[in-house]
Amino acid sequence: MIDHYLEKGTMYVLEDGNVKAECVVTDEDNGMLEIKNIAVDPQNQGQGYGKALIDFLASKYADEYSILQVGTGDSPLTVPFYENCGFVRSHNIPNFFTDNYDHPIYECGVQLIDMVYLQRCL
Repeated sequence: MIDHYLEKGTMYVLEDGNVKAECVVTDEDNGMLEIKNIAVDPQNQGQGYGKALIDFLASKYADEYSILQVGTGDSPLTVPFYENCGFVRSHNIPNFFTDNYDHPIYECGVQLIDMVYLQRCL
């Protein structure tokens, strides 16, 4: 899936002594910027680096875009993270993970099936 968007996206890396987090964003037209990938080094999770990266994107792109969007699995780990960063649920794509991956994907013991989209106004 990463190959579908990496070339059209912009990658950001948050460093604090060393690499702590990264993300890729893409222009989805109509004033929408989408976070396609965000990852925080496992040893640095829960320390605010992911939120700092999202807040940086919101600030950097506030004059160019009206919405920051992200799609993720309906996981008890990721959805609350995005909600704590100011995102609200927008819509779902049913069976996204089961239709697009050749193996089941689990997060926190929950199989990811639908893609959940969340949006934050900029």
